[in-house]
Amino acid sequence: MRKKGEQRREWILQKLEEHGIAVKGAALAEEANVSRQVIVNDINLLKVAGHPILATSQGYILFSESPGEGKVRERVVCFHLPENTMDELQTIVDCGVTVDDVTIEHPVYGEISAQVQVSNRNEITTFMTQIKENNATLLLEMTDGTHLHWLSADSQEKIDAAKDALRIKGYLIEN
Repeated sequence: MRKKGEQRREWILQKLEEHGIAVKGAALAEEANVSRQVIVNDINLLKVAGHPILATSQGYILFSESPGEGKVRERVVCFHLPENTMDELQTIVDCGVTVDDVTIEHPVYGEISAQVQVSNRNEITTFMTQIKENNATLLLEMTDGTHLHWLSADSQEKIDAAKDALRIKGYLIEN
């Protein structure tokens, strides 16, 4: 059934809340019987209205600044070559940790961040495939490899294990 703009945007918010995980724009478009571009426009309007929606490689998700009950977050600084990206991400998720984002310090634009939201090897494969298929540049390529990640997990021990694994591989930058 085709929905009018405001009604459709409320429906999108409800769908994102119900799923609790990423929802593809194409799936929303098909279910709402509109084009994907209409969904993109709706998402942008919802963002402007203050709804914390993130576009990730897996789809749209409602985001909360707080890590959630029982969740721990920590920011780490990493360095590696582009060809080590998959290994870095796998090293982190294999410890039970989610890579929330990637951030670089650009010399002109300042801080640039992008949502990654990968928590398992399948999501990493999807993410890396999308990078390759779209001939996209990894953000770390703009800083010769230095970048930051917000990591989240259900315990500090898992984040510490991920940091130890990154340290062993030489990816973690510390004081």
